[in-house]
Formats: sequence, C-alpha cells, structure tokens
Amino acid sequence: MKANRPSIFLSSCFEDPLGSPLAIRRRIREMTGGDHVATGAVRPIWMAEDFRELDRDSLLEPFDKAELCLEGVRTADCLVVVLTKRHGTPIKLSDRDAVPSSFFELELFEAALLRKPTFIFLQQGFDPEPRLAQLLRLLEPCFPGFSLDPVSEDHILKRVDRLLQVYDRPKWLRRLPLPRLSTLVDTLHRIRHRDYRVKDEPPPLQFLEGVGDPDLAPPRPKTIQLVLERATAATQHHRRLTFLWLAIRALMGAPFGKAEFRSYVPFWDRALGAWSSSGAWYGLHSHAVLGCLAALGSQARARSVSVASTDLPKVIPHGALASAYYSIAKLSTHRRDLFELAFQHVEASLALGGDVTSGLGVRGSIHLRLHRTEAAIADYRRVAELRSEMGGASYGDALSELGHALVMAGNWRDGISTMEQGRELLRLEPPSGFAVRATRKLAAGYARTLRLGRALELAAEAHDMASTIGALDQIHGAERLAARLHGLYRRSLYPRLVAPSSRSGPTV
Repeated sequence: MKANRPSIFLSSCFEDPLGSPLAIRRRIREMTGGDHVATGAVRPIWMAEDFRELDRDSLLEPFDKAELCLEGVRTADCLVVVLTKRHGTPIKLSDRDAVPSSFFELELFEAALLRKPTFIFLQQGFDPEPRLAQLLRLLEPCFPGFSLDPVSEDHILKRVDRLLQVYDRPKWLRRLPLPRLSTLVDTLHRIRHRDYRVKDEPPPLQFLEGVGDPDLAPPRPKTIQLVLERATAATQHHRRLTFLWLAIRALMGAPFGKAEFRSYVPFWDRALGAWSSSGAWYGLHSHAVLGCLAALGSQARARSVSVASTDLPKVIPHGALASAYYSIAKLSTHRRDLFELAFQHVEASLALGGDVTSGLGVRGSIHLRLHRTEAAIADYRRVAELRSEMGGASYGDALSELGHALVMAGNWRDGISTMEQGRELLRLEPPSGFAVRATRKLAAGYARTLRLGRALELAAEAHDMASTIGALDQIHGAERLAARLHGLYRRSLYPRLVAPSSRSGPTV
C-alpha cells in the first residue's frame, strides 16, 4: 500500500508495564509493513513505534514528544483510538512540575479541536480506570456517535483494515462525507443556544459544559504559572492552545465555583481569555464545548465569583463575546439573529467603557456584513483616527479594515491604497493573525480589480504566513481565496480580458 503520508493516526495507547505495546499494535504493524516499511513507502498508519524521538531513552523533552504526536494528528485524515484501562502518564514540564494530561489525552484533544473523524474502540477485557473514564465523559460531546461497547481485537483489526482501504482512495470516492461547516455550526446553535439577558448575563454555554474534575488534586500555582508563561511565549496558535489545554486541564482540580478555590480564579480568567483569543485564529467558531464562545461563557462565570483582592474586572467580556458571535454568524444560516446578538454585546461593551476601538471595529464589521456600507466606513474611519497616534501594527490593522470597506463600497483606488499602507505597517512587526488577514483582504481587493496574478501571490503569502503561526482559520481562508482565483483562470476569464487583440500581431 502506497501513501505520501499516514492517512490514519493510531493513538498512543500502551499497556502496563509502561511503554509495552498492546498486542493489537503489533498486529497492525505487521499488517502495514512490519518493522521495516518498504523502501520509499510511508506506513499508512502513524505509529509511535516508528519514531526514535519517542523512545523512552530519547533526549527529547516530554512536551516536544507530545508536540510530535500532535503534528501526526494534524496531518492524518482520521484518528483511531484503542481504549484499554490506562489514561497515560502525566507530562512533565520540569523536574518538579507535571500536568495531569497524557500523550493520549492531548491526541484526543487535538482531534476534537480539528473535528477529525475519530473512531474509538474499547477493547474487550479492559475497564477504563477512573481518570480515563472521567476524560471520556468530558470529551464525549466532541465525538458524535461515541460508544464504549466492548469489541474484540479481531473486530478492531477489521475496522482498521476497512479504514485503510477507504482512505487509500481519492477523496471523492471515500463515502465518508463530512457535514458542511455551516451545517455543523447551525446544528450546534440549535442544540446549545439559549436566550439570555445580554447586558447582565453570560451566555449559558460553558467550556466542556462546566469545568471540574473531582478525580484531580488542586495544582501547584507555580505549575500553572509556568504553563501559562509557556503559552504566552508560544509563537504558533496550535502550540499555544496545547499549553492552554494543559493549564485548563490541571485547573479542573480547582473548579472556580467552589469557595476554597477562589484564589485560582485569576488563573482561570487568564487561561480562558487566552483560549478564546488563540481559538479565534484557530477557527473555533461555533457553539462547540471547546470553542471560543464556551470559553468566554466560563470566563464570565469565573469573574462573577472573583473576590475583590484578585483585581479582576467583574464584568462580562462583552467585546470578546461580540467578536465570537460575529465569527459564528459568518458561518451560519442564522446570520441576522447572531449578528444582532453580536451588535448587542458591542453596545453593552461601549456603554460599560470597554475598548472603544475594538468595539467600533466589530460594529463596523457587522455593518459591512449587513450591507450597511456607509455606517461601516464611518466606524472603521473612526477607529483609524483613534489609532493613528499609536501607529504601528494597531494602526495598520485599522487601515486594512477601512480599506477593505472602501473596496466593498466600490472605491477601489482609495481602498487598495489604504490596505497597502496598512499592510506595510503590519509587516514591520513579527507575523501575526492580523498581518495574515490584511494580506488576504488585499489579495481579494486586487482580485476585484482583475489583477489576478498579484492577488494569487498575496494569497500564497497569506497562506505561508498563516502556516508559520498556526492560524488555521486564516489558512482555510487563504486556501478558499486561492481556489476562487484559480477558478477564474480555469474559466479563462482573465486571459480574455487582458490578452492583446489577435489583429495586433504577435507579442514579444
């Protein structure tokens, strides 16, 4: 069987004693090439045994080993999980600091974030230990069709063999259609959205439907501080989200709803706020229990129980909620209702003295999506005026958004010129999601003026930059734009418009 990359990721489930492979792993290994895969071929299943970096005596740090596994999850088409009883070994961050997450847990977490097709099997003869059972309960909402009915080793092998056959086909022949993203967003909205008083109530949705794990002990505050510092230092959003998951998972041993754990509320606030911020660039836009909206719902509840000594704002994060609802609305068929909800949070934020420029920016985006172009331009222009004194990337982002609105209004010359100015300011700073977005929107502006060659160059640049920082949402946006531009070329629209007349003679 030939493959350019593994199509299936086999989760890192091993048996006692620590590190001993399950018998089923040996059988899968033999089925897919044995100990030595044929020269030039790639094993169609990602297996930890194929990587010397993951050996027990490897000098690679534990988290770097975990990151290698997570990259395997990202590149594979699906995840196969064989459950036994063990949850896995806690990941060490230093000699004194360890988090309760295991390699296996992080792999499940990554698959849930990416909405990867995941096939979970409980092997007969095993009963999950309490920590594993609790993890499965937490993540169950992320995996439709989840079942813990025990199955035999032979049954699992047959299913794996069937998956190998399916994923060896071209995508259009696989018969494993995934729902459209809009369908998924609408379904989660219907199931989990509840009306609430925007001004003084947080959204009902909470992170993982409420954060707490009675099987975990309270973490060391220094450990949480270390993990959050590493998350802040991470330059890639997927790596940052992994650290944030480690922090949140450890904090589940100190749920903010209990009075004895109120001292942990600042950690909760910081972790959930950072999750929403990075999750937005990663594309976690829905009513998913791991999404930005759920994180903000839990953050608002954490703030409501904070004590005065924590110096936390005792307000609902209206600005961030407005941005979250706006992003969901762009993907949903319930657009007008969700845009209206986002608008209400913007107005609440402005009324309570929130960040004016961020609030006006989101309001301008809502206006633009609802075809209120003049109102959008007015808000964007005001944001640019307020940020002009600061200069730098913040001003560059404001100019990019203003220029985009001008292009949408038909003022292509001023709009593209303004976007170019904004992009140049953003390029002076390290790569960021804002720089990616500005580059992608400028590409779209060039496409509207039929400068398709330049538009494609910028779309590729946006894609490369987004890949560098792990901004999955912007990667998808750049890919969609590039596909539309290539479509114009395939239909020969551009050559017909710019090719010289056949009567003018040959070109040089």
